[in-house]
Amino acid sequence: MGRDRRLGWLAVFAGAGLALAIQLAAPVRVPLYDGVVVAEPYRYLHPTGTLAGQPTSTETDQPVIGGVSPAFAAATSENPPQAQLIAQTGAFVLTPGATSLHVSITPVEPPAVVPADGTIAGNVYEVSVTDQAGTALAVATCDGCLSLSMRAPEGTDTATLMRFSGGAWADMDTLPVGLVSMFQSNPTALGDIAVVVAGGPTASGSGTKEPDLGTSGIDPVVIFGVGAVVLWLLVFGFIVWQRVRPAPPPGLPARGTRKGIPSKQPPAKQRPPRRPGSGRDT
Repeated sequence: MGRDRRLGWLAVFAGAGLALAIQLAAPVRVPLYDGVVVAEPYRYLHPTGTLAGQPTSTETDQPVIGGVSPAFAAATSENPPQAQLIAQTGAFVLTPGATSLHVSITPVEPPAVVPADGTIAGNVYEVSVTDQAGTALAVATCDGCLSLSMRAPEGTDTATLMRFSGGAWADMDTLPVGLVSMFQSNPTALGDIAVVVAGGPTASGSGTKEPDLGTSGIDPVVIFGVGAVVLWLLVFGFIVWQRVRPAPPPGLPARGTRKGIPSKQPPAKQRPPRRPGSGRDT
């Protein structure tokens, strides 16, 4: 393997090691959007202290074409959206004579009943899809044709989407998505929906959860992992350097040198090596 190729592989492994070290120091999930997304502070329906308020809502009307519910995407205007509903074609069961769909996502007052084993993180959103007469449409039986994403306040790492129905909160199948504090579900029904974290009392009268900024300092496991990666890079770099550095010329040092140091005399003034004897007596 040539010297340039070895240096190229060294650069590849060094870059991979650096990426691993960054991931260990600050783990991130697969991003939801291309590029860098800067999340604005969460907006509360009832902010306290220095928390941001005035959350947005969205309403849109979608025409029915060909007798099936149309595909659409509706989202609040925060960046990223605090609530977003995406439907594929045929995601809803139409009522007889339905000509359009009215889609609405609105932050509302939290129900008086709180989740039995959790805390509402952020706002409760009323998510609805009706026909032109205001009749709620049922979600069709389909695989992933309807997707609901909701963002929680900063610092919410693990949570579940829950829907309030029949006087109680019910879990929804939930997955975290690329952005921090964002959670997604494929709902089988709509209504009042919120992000709920396990444990802790709900903030009095607000239905919100104060941001959890976590504890200060760096996890010792992270420090150990980064140190191991750096040590591995140093050892690997030393090995590659030993292999690619120029080798000394073959054979013994030329006459007129001392301990491998070339003579300072010009080549013309250096004594030629002695010729071997002929083996005859003189």
